[in-house]
Amino acid sequence: MRPFRSRITLTYGLIFIEDLLELSYPWATGLAIDGLIAHQYIWIAPIIVAWTCRGAIGCFRQMYDTRLYTTIYNTIVTATILRQRSAGVRTSDVAARSSMSRDFVTFFERDIPTILTSVVGILGSAVILFFYDVMIGAITASLFLPVYLINRGYSRRSALFNKGLNDQLEHEVDLIDSNDPTRVRQHFTALRDWRIKLSDAAAINWTLIEIMSIFVFMAVIMRATFLPTTETGDIFAILVYVWRLMENLDHVPEIVQQLTRLQDIRRRIEAGASIEAVGAEIEKAHEHTAAEM
Repeated sequence: MRPFRSRITLTYGLIFIEDLLELSYPWATGLAIDGLIAHQYIWIAPIIVAWTCRGAIGCFRQMYDTRLYTTIYNTIVTATILRQRSAGVRTSDVAARSSMSRDFVTFFERDIPTILTSVVGILGSAVILFFYDVMIGAITASLFLPVYLINRGYSRRSALFNKGLNDQLEHEVDLIDSNDPTRVRQHFTALRDWRIKLSDAAAINWTLIEIMSIFVFMAVIMRATFLPTTETGDIFAILVYVWRLMENLDHVPEIVQQLTRLQDIRRRIEAGASIEAVGAEIEKAHEHTAAEM
């Protein structure tokens, strides 16, 4: 991704600004609620400004992303096909790996923004909750250690299942070309089984986190409603920040699964050259093209 690093940095910077603006929504809405109760309508302004700015930035960034990542994918898949064919890799394997290379671009296009949004949402919400009340902040932060331990075990299972899935996908072209109904049925049955294993592991992971979140949320809501000096807007903001934190924790199994899948795909795409060497070749090609222009 090195040849595109400045353009990727721009889009990540815009995403980070969007995330910070979105993180301000509950606080700004709490101000608006308290302001409206007191008939001070000026306090509606923060939520309007934050929402409008995020909408404008998001519109530009989404259109920019499409142009950027389609260019990146075309560059990577072309390099993958030409390099692996020259290295003597079978056509069926190259076809599967060129398709898998799309996952690398998807990782930069969708998964890293999801990771960034989740980190901002989880850590940002936790920090803000500490400002509202130390006890509430501590209660929500207590989720972090068990979530980490659960996903550590899930990562190992996901790596095993993704390897099995990708092994099967590399045989797909040959199996289709064989025109053998039995082998084709067995192939797609095997794909279904690997995907079911991945889905079941993710579902169990998500459910465990949800169960813990229920107890944490109930503890927070009881603490928030019994605080003697808390305004209505503050209670609303506290609950929304807790929801936001838990909503972002729901993305953790998906992120872990995608990271383990990419580790396996990287090993396959590196046939004939390392990822770093491929990046250097692409960067030289881009520099040469730019010099000619």
